[in-house]
Amino acid sequence: MSQPNPLFRSIDLPKPVLELAVHLEERGLHTFSHGAGLLADLRTQAGSSESDAPLEAHSLLCAGSTSDILRALPHAVVTAEEGARVTQATAFGPVDILRCGPEPIEKALLGFGLGPLGFAYRPANETFVDPMNQRAAMAEGRLQLMTANPNPFTVAPRRYWIAARLIAENGLEPTSECLEAAITALPSVAGRLPQAAPARREVTRILKAPFPGLGLAFLRESGVSAQLFPGTKAENEGIIAGLPKIAALRWAAWLRGSATSRVLVRFRTPHRLARRIECIQDHHPVEKSIESSREHGVKRLIQRLQPDEIEALFAWRRLELTSANNPAEMADVESKLLSIETRISEIHRAAARTGQVRALALDGQAVMTALGAGPGRHVGQALTHLAHFVADRPENNNATVLEAELFDWAGKNTNLLD
Repeated sequence: MSQPNPLFRSIDLPKPVLELAVHLEERGLHTFSHGAGLLADLRTQAGSSESDAPLEAHSLLCAGSTSDILRALPHAVVTAEEGARVTQATAFGPVDILRCGPEPIEKALLGFGLGPLGFAYRPANETFVDPMNQRAAMAEGRLQLMTANPNPFTVAPRRYWIAARLIAENGLEPTSECLEAAITALPSVAGRLPQAAPARREVTRILKAPFPGLGLAFLRESGVSAQLFPGTKAENEGIIAGLPKIAALRWAAWLRGSATSRVLVRFRTPHRLARRIECIQDHHPVEKSIESSREHGVKRLIQRLQPDEIEALFAWRRLELTSANNPAEMADVESKLLSIETRISEIHRAAARTGQVRALALDGQAVMTALGAGPGRHVGQALTHLAHFVADRPENNNATVLEAELFDWAGKNTNLLD
């Protein structure tokens, strides 16, 4: 039996947000949930798993003046020019309250420009206000404009980033009208596009979203990518969703082929993240970066990258090969990848054994003294045997027990002492 679409049914707001809305309603101020927080609540109600997503800030539209809102919320803080927005602390986090004034809520919604922001939910009577039927467009997977005149991207260039994020988070396709508006506006607003940290935060959210390729495609097709980060490739976009959600890895995969260092400077990327991105890029494709699996190449890989980053490099390479759909190349590279993975496992096992030997209550000098034998391969083999012995029974890591085990081992391996 099909479930009703959450876009068309009452929803459960986070309790602190609901209580805030009720508080405003009780003081005669009609209040509506709206924006990114409302969309996140709808996705959650639809069963979307966003356990690693940041807690979404909530916004309320309030049919009153700034003074009305501040009288109802004396501890709220004005956070926008001319009191257009006030922010109230709650147990759920800060909630923005946007004033609508005396104008109808429908008119206020038209001003948000993009369809997913063009409807609101009033918890007081469990109804939606949706003047342009944008919930139906979203249910059909379309990102529409609220109005094409004026061009919403000309009015607010930050909407390039917002549109890309809405597309990536909700699995939408921009309509031809939406894309044309974005393309048309870009030459006149290119100098006003938000960059640095605000743009980086939006791209990070796009890369982590369920449908990152769709959001990145919008940035490319609208011309933003060519303007700000030339060299990014359409084929990179398609594999992002299949990669582990490691921020540095997804940035590295998307920016491969571009002037990565320049882009990271433009985004004012934190130094540590920028280093991880460039380091991961330096080791892709992994089979070429370590020079045909030679010993020093594999060890360099282990030294420079974290274990989860190394696993992600292999996942990236395999996704890339699958996307290329070249069976002959896939078989050849897969053989190399397996060989590298085997060598990495061997190095980890050897390191573990070395660590166990160093932790033994007997060292090499004690072994030679106990056996009355000088240096030789038997010392290393004896220590390896004792390390395995202790690994099975850690409580036996004391000199007396180990010496008894050493004599037992030596009696069975007299040929090593000759």
